[in-house]
Amino acid sequence: MSLKTILVHVDDSERCDRWLKVATRLAVDSGARLVGIYLVPTAYLAPSVAALLPAAVVEGRERELGDAQHAAEQRFRIAASSENLTRIEWRAPAGSPIAAAVDHGRCADLFVMGQRAPDDPALVFTDELIGTTLFSSGRPLLIVPHIGAATAPGRNVLVAWDGGREAARAVGDALPLLARAKQVHIVSYDAGQASASVDVSLSASRLRAWLQDHGIEARVDNLAAFEGEIGELLLSQAADRSSDLIVMGGYGHSRLREFVLGGATRTLLASMTVPVLMAH
Repeated sequence: MSLKTILVHVDDSERCDRWLKVATRLAVDSGARLVGIYLVPTAYLAPSVAALLPAAVVEGRERELGDAQHAAEQRFRIAASSENLTRIEWRAPAGSPIAAAVDHGRCADLFVMGQRAPDDPALVFTDELIGTTLFSSGRPLLIVPHIGAATAPGRNVLVAWDGGREAARAVGDALPLLARAKQVHIVSYDAGQASASVDVSLSASRLRAWLQDHGIEARVDNLAAFEGEIGELLLSQAADRSSDLIVMGGYGHSRLREFVLGGATRTLLASMTVPVLMAH
């Protein structure tokens, strides 16, 4: 099993180079086709809006959008060329960028995006892009810290395991990366997400055996954690183990409850120090 198609979000920011670098490295390591997709909040001028504006304004705006798109495409192609990637594709879908992310994400093995930065002018858009794509695409997201990543993630992986459906989905989606990892640590914790009939420590043992069936050796650590501490605990455990990738399920609660209570998903999205592969 290996990654065959990697989709990477490209925008107008220079920070985009940081997650482009991760995506290109993963494509090289996996022999995958790399698809760059241009998604920005201002990429689409609706006809209903354009009809209300002077023709010169519309033409100028379209020229600006075209120039920005061209610059983003060049950034993507330069990043691919730097890793000698030839199996690449560029997409700039019209219409809603959020809807396009979900639609295109459903036909990829992995979607690489960047974490929002505190000074990101498109902060609200970035949050919606990540959250909606994670929740609605049915495919895994690899989210790269806004500070970037030192190496291609996946050599030393921490798997967050609570015995729930989202965690199982994330581990299954991460198998191509876990198969290449030198170290895999399963950190299990009972956060009340799984069925009351699930013994999380026993479930973690079953996960370890299942990974062994795939040729993946993993260590298991069963930890105690309160719901509000899980995000901080995972970041601490990743730092202690020098992990370069965290694999976890996203949005274990309903999205409304997750928003109200905080939760591991929001903590990791806000404070990640290494790339995080999430699935829902």
